[in-house]
Amino acid sequence: MNERPSAPPPPNRRRATASLPAGSGSARPARGSKPEPVAAAPAPAPKNERVRAAPPSSHESPAPPATSVSVRPPRPPKKGGPPGEARPARPLSRHFRALQLLAGAAVVLVASTAVAWGARRYIVSSPRFAVRTVLVDGVQRRTAEQVASAGGIEVGKNIFTLDLELAGASISTDPWIEKATVTRKLPSTIQVNVVEREAQALVAIGGDLYLATRDGELFKELAEDDPVDLPIVTGITGDQVARDRAGVIIAVRRLLDVVEDMGRAGVARRYPIQELHVERDGSIVVTIGKEAIALHLGQPPYRDKVGQAARVLTELAQRKASASVIFLDNDAHPERVVVRMK
Repeated sequence: MNERPSAPPPPNRRRATASLPAGSGSARPARGSKPEPVAAAPAPAPKNERVRAAPPSSHESPAPPATSVSVRPPRPPKKGGPPGEARPARPLSRHFRALQLLAGAAVVLVASTAVAWGARRYIVSSPRFAVRTVLVDGVQRRTAEQVASAGGIEVGKNIFTLDLELAGASISTDPWIEKATVTRKLPSTIQVNVVEREAQALVAIGGDLYLATRDGELFKELAEDDPVDLPIVTGITGDQVARDRAGVIIAVRRLLDVVEDMGRAGVARRYPIQELHVERDGSIVVTIGKEAIALHLGQPPYRDKVGQAARVLTELAQRKASASVIFLDNDAHPERVVVRMK
């Protein structure tokens, strides 16, 4: 038998609707049921007001917990970093800063130079600093005018233009002046302190006479206005001075020690010292008094011999005897004294 094809469904039958799973959206209401009211969309929250999030529904997954996030400023890119990174502003060049410092120093230097130049111009041209007074202390052989002239010190000259060291050195070229110190006393006074040499003996060398200090230094040749009432040292030759000047100075100093010992013993007051002669062997002979008594002292030391000579002369004076030579040069027996009478 031939079967008939099934007929199409009637047009009034509705197809069954597939049920939607829960939570996937709202399903169409069944025929004959009342539709549920649709909730209106919430109004947008106003600006600057805090909006609280709606609690999650039981059908939705819970929101993730809030976390705190710290934001750090971007670091400057390292040298040779990726080209896309931002670079900080470059500082001023070292050369530029050095030029700024040099320019400031140049300005200060120019200003200081201008101030110094103005100050110097004032002090070297102002009449307030002109020399009006020259004070000289310590001179006996020279006058204050001679000292000032030797140092180039002039009244009316600016006090600051005077070279103090040069003036003192120029004054010291005078053989009588051992040392000169020149100082300023502002605004207009120059002070000169002088140390003069003091002559203690005349030293005969060849046919010339020289003045000697207490230390044995021969400092000048005898001039017309120099003192002559001094003991005379003889027996020193020019060859000795040229060959051994230091030895000559020591010999003269030793002779002046004898003069000092004789003054301490009282001999020089009664018998002024006339001459001190140096023999070739270094022994000395001292001529004293108007009678020209010769004391042969031989070799040093001389202090004890001078004391013995003082006792002999005192005894001779008590006896009213006159001696021409007294020998005190017996070093083997210093207690033995030989007196040659006139």
